[in-house]
Amino acid sequence: MQPDTGASIGAGLREPSVTSASSPPKGLAGLARPLAIGAIIAVGAYAVLAMLSDGEAVLTAVSAIPGSLVGLALLASTGNFVLRGLRWDHYLRALDVKVPWVDRWLVFLAGFSMSLTPGKVGELLKPGLLHDRYGTSVPAVSSVVVAERITDLLGVAFLLGVGALADSSVALVAGIVWLGVGAALAVMLSPALGKLVVRIVRRLPKGDKLGDVVEGLLNTLRALSKPAVMVPALGLSVAAWGLQCVSLWLVAMGVQGCELNLLESILAYVGPLLAGAAALVPGGVGVAEATMAGLVARLGDVPLTDGSAITAIVRGLTLWWAVLVGVLALGAYFLRKPRA
Repeated sequence: MQPDTGASIGAGLREPSVTSASSPPKGLAGLARPLAIGAIIAVGAYAVLAMLSDGEAVLTAVSAIPGSLVGLALLASTGNFVLRGLRWDHYLRALDVKVPWVDRWLVFLAGFSMSLTPGKVGELLKPGLLHDRYGTSVPAVSSVVVAERITDLLGVAFLLGVGALADSSVALVAGIVWLGVGAALAVMLSPALGKLVVRIVRRLPKGDKLGDVVEGLLNTLRALSKPAVMVPALGLSVAAWGLQCVSLWLVAMGVQGCELNLLESILAYVGPLLAGAAALVPGGVGVAEATMAGLVARLGDVPLTDGSAITAIVRGLTLWWAVLVGVLALGAYFLRKPRA
């Protein structure tokens, strides 16, 4: 018998139908498409980078980077996962979602397996997993996933503003990002603007059901936007993505002649991250790599070969490490017997 769990704030929201994720073969098989598409794009993107920057020279540059620095960069990247996991846990507690801590963390990490979906929308797998096993409110947990993406954007936008101090030419881009963030926050925080958005959605073809979902998400997101909830979440987000920037900085330190400082590393990481997200390609693959390699080469005053080597290692330690952890966590979740 499953425990009686749920979310007090999300309990009154309408429950949409949920595709069962209880079967291991079905759940793991669902990863095949995004992983395959992402892998194909990645192979193509890395092949193009190799051709543009001399593939043999890139491999030589990669092998020259000290393993100790790569290990520290991997530790920093893993720290990003831990901080974002604490934010996930913080949000679930704020909505009184009661799930055993092991499964809370396994489901959070399992979301990384969907990093290769555009905009990480595949992370909406998480509400389905928790609902299927513990009967939690799908709208409530979905709002947590949306809140995660919002605080990710806020944290990265803040870091982009900091990174802009290293290159004034990106100040305009940072300003546009902040305008977009401000508009999203206004809709989320203002009941009047929220109602306007819901009315617009309802006027779309077959928009009544979607309007209900948007209205429920906005209501719960306002609960997650209270200062006592939002401020710690935002702090964790900035720190988490800052650690990814440190990963790039550490790897760049291993390339002889690279003059990339920490401030420039922030710009060289979050700029491509936003570019990849805006392109709506799986995991930002291709767009992020090309942008990062060019920025690292320009800001670090190194050949594109070295910029590509640094990029290949950093993306391996961030995106591809996350995907691997996510697949392993998803498998562990299916293998783990739910609490009786």
